[in-house]
Amino acid sequence: MIQRIQILRDDDPRCAESEASGFTLVAESWGARLRLSLNAKLDAYRECVELAHQSGIALQELDVEYSDAVLELELVNNADYPFTPATIRSIPTPESIQALWKIEARIFGALEDKILVGVISTSRSGEMVELDFASVLTEQRGKGIGKALAATAILAWAKDGVQTFATGGAAVNAASLGTVRSLGFAIEESWRSYQPPL
Repeated sequence: MIQRIQILRDDDPRCAESEASGFTLVAESWGARLRLSLNAKLDAYRECVELAHQSGIALQELDVEYSDAVLELELVNNADYPFTPATIRSIPTPESIQALWKIEARIFGALEDKILVGVISTSRSGEMVELDFASVLTEQRGKGIGKALAATAILAWAKDGVQTFATGGAAVNAASLGTVRSLGFAIEESWRSYQPPL
């Protein structure tokens, strides 16, 4: 019988059992939540957006007419997404990108000289909004654009009354984890991926 990769919460007693049985920890991932109070002050998010604007980055909600630009950006960035058993990402296609514009979903972009340099995809499920993914072109990273995109999304959804946000990612992506924490998210769950012994 072939044993498959096991993905377990880090507080699951089966983690210790797996390690004792010779399973190898191959990746870790996390899930985080942001809960805004009813009268939350959003100045910190506005400051993120303003800093991006001052550096020449325009932040705006994108309609489906931007699907080709989003596809091009995601094809360039696809290899940079951490590939782990818990964070698998398929190569984007025109169909998968256009499907981002669904009911209860909003896409936001960062543009420099009208060229798309970053994007964040968000979707609402009940009272919570998920920050599904965000990516920024390599040459634009380290400038706060990813943080500004997330702040833009949070501000837009908060205006619609949303107070709870969620996101997740691979532990190896330290930059993403740092951005999430700086936006006020708390890591509420961690996962471990184990490969069975050969």
